Amino acid sequence: MDGDIFEQPLTAESLQQILTFFKKNGLTESEEALSREAATVLRLSKDGVDGDTNNDSIMREFSTLLSHIDSSFDNFRAELSALIFPVFAHLYIQLIAEGRNLQAALFGEKFSRYIPSMYEEQTKLLTRISTHSQAVNHALVQALTKNQFVVRISKSAIKQLEPFLTRNSTVRDVMRDHLHIEAIDGSRTKSTTEASLGGILGQVSKQERRHKMFYGTIKEDFSTQLGLEKKRPKIKERNDSKKKDANGPSPDRIPLPAASEKRYMKESSKKMRISIDTPPTVCLYTVLNSPGGLTASDIAEDSGALALGFGNSRIQVHALNEEKFRPYKKIDQLELIEQESEDALDQVYDDSEASTSLTFQGHNGPVYSLSFSPDKRLLLSSSRDGTVRLWSLAVRCNVVVYKHAAPIWEVQFSPRSYYFATGSADGAAMLWTTDRLQPLRIFSDALSDVTCIDFHPNCNYFAGGSDDRYVRVWDVLSGTCVRCFAGHKGSIRGLKISPCGRYLASLGSEGSLVLWDMALQKMVCMQDVPALPYQVPVEFSRDGAALAVARADSALSFYSVDTITAHSGSQDHLNNDPKINPSGFHLYSYATKNTSIVDLHFTRRNLVLAVGAYRQ
Repeated sequence: MDGDIFEQPLTAESLQQILTFFKKNGLTESEEALSREAATVLRLSKDGVDGDTNNDSIMREFSTLLSHIDSSFDNFRAELSALIFPVFAHLYIQLIAEGRNLQAALFGEKFSRYIPSMYEEQTKLLTRISTHSQAVNHALVQALTKNQFVVRISKSAIKQLEPFLTRNSTVRDVMRDHLHIEAIDGSRTKSTTEASLGGILGQVSKQERRHKMFYGTIKEDFSTQLGLEKKRPKIKERNDSKKKDANGPSPDRIPLPAASEKRYMKESSKKMRISIDTPPTVCLYTVLNSPGGLTASDIAEDSGALALGFGNSRIQVHALNEEKFRPYKKIDQLELIEQESEDALDQVYDDSEASTSLTFQGHNGPVYSLSFSPDKRLLLSSSRDGTVRLWSLAVRCNVVVYKHAAPIWEVQFSPRSYYFATGSADGAAMLWTTDRLQPLRIFSDALSDVTCIDFHPNCNYFAGGSDDRYVRVWDVLSGTCVRCFAGHKGSIRGLKISPCGRYLASLGSEGSLVLWDMALQKMVCMQDVPALPYQVPVEFSRDGAALAVARADSALSFYSVDTITAHSGSQDHLNNDPKINPSGFHLYSYATKNTSIVDLHFTRRNLVLAVGAYRQ
C-alpha cells in the first residue's frame, strides 16, 4: 500500500483503504479503534445523498422558523419565541438519536446563539451531548422526551404560524409529537408573555389548573384557651358561626392534633403593622468563627429558642429568653411523682440541670436544615448524609432517625406538629409523621432537586420549589399536585406561604421575587432582586402585610404585600397582567456588615429576628 494515502483527505473511500491495510497486517486493535471513530463518516457515505438532504432540510426549516418569528409583530414575536427552545432541543436530540453526531454538532453550533437567554444553561447541556449513549441517560433529554413541552399562545399567533407549518413538515412533526400548544383568548403583552416563560417543560397547562384548593385557614374558637369569659352570642351571630368558610377545609379533613399554643393571641393584638410610615425593627444575631460554616438556622415559633446547624455536622440550641432548657428527671425519680398532683407535669423536669444552651452531634455531613416543633419540645434536622433526625430538648439526645437515599435539602414541621415534610436531591418531596420511619406520601412530580418547602397554615397542603424552575403545591390528603406555577428563569431559592393561606412568595436564582395568588392561580407581581447563587430565607409578617427577603449581597429587604394585593380578590382583576417591578412594592433595604443572612423570623409582635454568619 502506498504511503501517500495518509496524506490524502480523509474521505469515506480513503478511510476504507486504511481499514483494509490494518486488517491485512493484523493490526486488529487499530482497525477496531478507527472503525469506531469513522463510523459516522462511513454511515454517511452509505446513506449517500439522502442523509445530506435530510440534514439540509432540518437546517433550512429551523432557520425559516427563526426568520418567521423575527418578522412577526412584536406581540406575536414574544409568544412565538416560546417555540424556539423546544423545537431546537428536539431536532438536536433527533439528530443524535439517528447517529448523525457531526450534523448535530453543526446544528448546535449554528443555532444555539438564537435560543432565548432563559434557556442558555439547558442549551449548553444539550450541545455537550455528542453520542446516543450519552443522550439515553441524560436527565434533561429524559425530561424533554418523556413529557410534552407546554406552550400557551393566543389564537391569533397560532394563525400566524399555520402557513409556516404547512410548508415545513419536519418542524411540524416535532411540534405535533413533542409540544402541547394551548390556544388562549386574546393577545398578551410582551412582558406578560415573558413573565410566564422559563420552566424546563414550558408553561403550566390548563389541565393542571382544574384542581380545587381549600386555601383558607381553619377557624377555631380561642376563647376557652385564653380564659376569656364567653358571652352568649346573639341569634344572628350563632347562625353566622355555623356557616363554613367556603375557602377553608373542614377541621376533620385530615387528622390533626389539637392546637396547643393559643397564648400568642394575647400578644398578637399588640403587633406592629409594617408599612411605608412604620419601618420594621430588626435584631440580627451574628455568628462568628463557626466550625465548618453556619449552614442552617431556625427560631422557635414563640421566639424563645434559636437552633444553629454547622458544616461540621454539629447542632447548637440557645435560649433567647429567661426560660431555660430543663431535662427530664431520671427514671427512679419519675416513679416517685404523684400522678394525681396538680403540678405533676412540671415535676418531671429537673431544674438543677437546666441550661441555656445544648449541643447535639449525630449527622455524618453538613446540616442543611433545622425546624422546631410548634411547642418547642422537639427539633428536626436534615443533612447531606440523607437522614432526618428528631431531637428531644428534654431528653437531650437524638430519639428517631428517618433515612432517605439522597441528601435532604430542607425539613419542616407542620404548624400543628406531628407531620413534617422534606425536599431532597433526588427530586422527591415527602410527607412524614414523627411516629413512622417511612414517609406517608412521596410526591415525585419535580424533574430535579426539591430545594425548599413550606407548609400551608391549614396543614392540608405544602409547597415545594425545585431546580426545574417550578413551584408546586401538593394536597396532603390525596397526594395530588393542586397548583403549579411557572415563570422563574432559574432554580427556586426560597418560598413562603402567607398567613392567610392565599398568597405564595418565591425567589429564583436568576434574581426574581414573585408573588403568586393560589386562589386565582396566577402571578400577581414580579420584582427584580440581585441574583441568588444559594438558598436564602423569605418570610411573611404575622399579619401578612409585609414580606422580608434576605439578599445575596448581605442585605435585607422589605416589601409591601398589601399594596399589591389590595384589588387581587376582585373577579374584575382575574385577567389582569402581572405587575413587573411595581411602584410601592419595595419598602426598605438594610445593609449588614458583610453578614450573610441564613434565617428570618417575625415575632408575635412583628419584630424581625435575623440570623447570619459574618464574612461567609
